[in-house]
Amino acid sequence: MTLIDIDFSLAMHNRTGRFFIGKDLIETPRLPLGDVYYWRLRSPPRGMLRWAIGRLQRHQVTGRTLGGGLGWLPPRHSARPLLHLDPYTVPTTVLRRRDIVLCHDVGPVTHPHLFAPDVGAIYRAIYRLVAETGPHMVFVSHASKHAFERLHPAARLASSRVIHPAIRTDLSARLARRPAGVETPFLLTVGSIGERKNQARCIAAFASTGLAQRGLRYVVCGGREPGFERVAAAAAQTPGVVLLPYVADAELAWLYANASGFVLASQLEGFAMPLMEAAAHGLVPLVSAGSVLEDVAGDGALVAGPEDGANLAAGMVALVQMRPEEKAGRQRRLAAAAARFDVARVRAAWLGAFAQWSGAAAAADATPPGAASGAR
Repeated sequence: MTLIDIDFSLAMHNRTGRFFIGKDLIETPRLPLGDVYYWRLRSPPRGMLRWAIGRLQRHQVTGRTLGGGLGWLPPRHSARPLLHLDPYTVPTTVLRRRDIVLCHDVGPVTHPHLFAPDVGAIYRAIYRLVAETGPHMVFVSHASKHAFERLHPAARLASSRVIHPAIRTDLSARLARRPAGVETPFLLTVGSIGERKNQARCIAAFASTGLAQRGLRYVVCGGREPGFERVAAAAAQTPGVVLLPYVADAELAWLYANASGFVLASQLEGFAMPLMEAAAHGLVPLVSAGSVLEDVAGDGALVAGPEDGANLAAGMVALVQMRPEEKAGRQRRLAAAAARFDVARVRAAWLGAFAQWSGAAAAADATPPGAASGAR
């Protein structure tokens, strides 16, 4: 069986759903794994070395897609098929049809204003190369798959499939720890803080509900991304809002276990792992209508247009005032939706995919040069 290498450079930035997908893959039994790469290293860098390697990799990606920087640095060759856990690492290697690219979303291309400068141009170049080369592709949702197909309808991929991320099983309530400054009751939003996740509009909606005057808080936590400053300013000016940074797993477990409801009204998502983590903890979510979030959560969620402040506010009030029988019914439907993302089911999907890719690579390696052309 042909082994498959993994580019796990995202382990150097371990605060995203992409990291947890890679971590779970590496821990999956019987997966035919070869080497695991961290840019050009084969062991995860630590401390300041991780920061330095991350910057060098970023300069190489920028240089090879936009010019300048470390664009002169030759791409790495992998003797075996290589799985990229994000298209971002593609420019650092020689991409071949036998390789695999995991696509989370094409938002940087379709909605560049929601991302940092140059991110859209970088991903536009990467997806163009992917479409021209035609490797195997995996998408985290059907929405992401359809978005890529609309972006590159002429792409002829070696294969294409959807494998959802698995719900994390390491957020144990037994190890939960309350974050400083958080008191119950509260509504909760988890995810990178910025324009894309729409927290500023959600904070404005919360302010209009009057829930803060009734003792309810709105807790928002996550790392920073473009638009963070606007969210931070809104949080500072709105009574009842608690803005937290990226929190440790023990604190996240406590937040999920004690929140009165979950709010994620993003303008753009590829999948949104925190949504299903919240649902797995019994939280009824309020999500963006017509988005991948509604598809992931199913009909157990409340929905509102991400730009509709009045409906967002009404949804927040509904979460707080929901009658026990309605809440129980929604929790049952959410649990059924969450079963699609059970870790055993997701690992089985990856095992099947690896078997196909490994078999295809082995067959190609066994074919004598010129045999295919001679058979025509």
